[in-house]
Amino acid sequence: MRKTTGIIGTAAVIIVAAGVAAPWYTGKRIEQEFRQAMTQISAGAPTEVTQYDRGWRTSDAVTRTVINTEDGPWQVEVHHHITHGPWGFGWARIDSTPDFGEHQNAVAHYFGDQPALEANTTVGFGNDVNIDWHSPAFDETDVPESPGARLTWGGMDGHYRLADNRTASSVSIPSLNFQSDDATLTLNALKMDSNGAGGPDWPKMDNFWDGRFKTTLGQLNLQDKAEGVALKLGLDGQGQLRDNGDDGLSMNASWQVSNLLMQGPSLAEPLVINNATQTLALKHLPRDATRRLLIDLSNVDDSLDDDQVSGQMQNIMTLYLLEALKGTPTAEITIAGLDTPQGSLEGKLALNFRPLDSGRDPLATALERGQLTLDMASDRTLLTRLISMSEPSARPEQMLQGLEQQGLLARAGDRYRMDVEMNSQDLRINGESHPELYMMLPLLLMSLNG
Repeated sequence: MRKTTGIIGTAAVIIVAAGVAAPWYTGKRIEQEFRQAMTQISAGAPTEVTQYDRGWRTSDAVTRTVINTEDGPWQVEVHHHITHGPWGFGWARIDSTPDFGEHQNAVAHYFGDQPALEANTTVGFGNDVNIDWHSPAFDETDVPESPGARLTWGGMDGHYRLADNRTASSVSIPSLNFQSDDATLTLNALKMDSNGAGGPDWPKMDNFWDGRFKTTLGQLNLQDKAEGVALKLGLDGQGQLRDNGDDGLSMNASWQVSNLLMQGPSLAEPLVINNATQTLALKHLPRDATRRLLIDLSNVDDSLDDDQVSGQMQNIMTLYLLEALKGTPTAEITIAGLDTPQGSLEGKLALNFRPLDSGRDPLATALERGQLTLDMASDRTLLTRLISMSEPSARPEQMLQGLEQQGLLARAGDRYRMDVEMNSQDLRINGESHPELYMMLPLLLMSLNG
């Protein structure tokens, strides 16, 4: 009996010692992982750990992130309270709250004693990561920087999960309303959801092209009387990325715009669209080249000026195009039910390529391998309006008559149609061959190659 009691006592001591030591050891590992995570974040926005006080069951840390704005660098400090596991929540729980420094009083003007934003992170026993963030709503409040202006915030909630190289995220903003004498910004029911491949190793993983995303926006209303700018719209969009094995990668997306109004100095007159639905389908994309494209785009040096950045991105996209043309990529774009006060428009554009012969140049042979079809129909009043908007000095009626006489547009009553078919031998528009236009296409390809 004494022997049994001794064994039980020894086991109890070991269990208690392990329970005491576990949070300390976990806290040490958490600090290492925390610092490593901040280093990864710093690649996108300069971030450093300025303070880390590690205790037995909890730790406290402070990080500083520098965000470049038009008014210069803006430093944001975030305070993190870390609870060590192993407990029911997993290995660690981190409660994070930003400190806006010299802007803290301005933030408190709207949020009072509540944190403007707080995030809660848990790291589970399977190393899954869950982050929930919340910004509380506030009622209509005056804006000190803009006398007479009022701001209302409906709050924000979000969630992010990472497990086994897959992520899922969602963001919801019920409302935002800013009103002043010369400007209005209203946003209602914005929601964004996504899930698929992700994590620190993305896109350097096998199944990197796998995801779904969806965005809905009840209403956006932006008006700036001083600049003469207005934008109103509702939006519902979704898409999917798939890896189809030997058939390469594909992307399918669709979006519907409702109650669109655009007005600005560059537009001769406002653009109004009641409803419009558009779809995009890309297939047979090269896997390795697409992965390299994503990596190269993420490594573009944003410290360069706009022209240099644009040049880098153009070179990256040109190299990707050359790689894609080595295969049999296809693209299809449709516009269905574009409805405006001046009429409607529908259309479909499809482009595909037959396989490349061994040893031949992908760009030089693109014209003979490609097949393009375009079907478009529109009301005359809408085409007239679009021409006037794009070129105020144009004469839309004369231009449409000229295109009709050349056979580039076919008219039936008050509606125009254009059917285009292009293959390796001919370019046909509305059933008629146009060799003079076909001969101009190689010049376009040569300019791209240059």
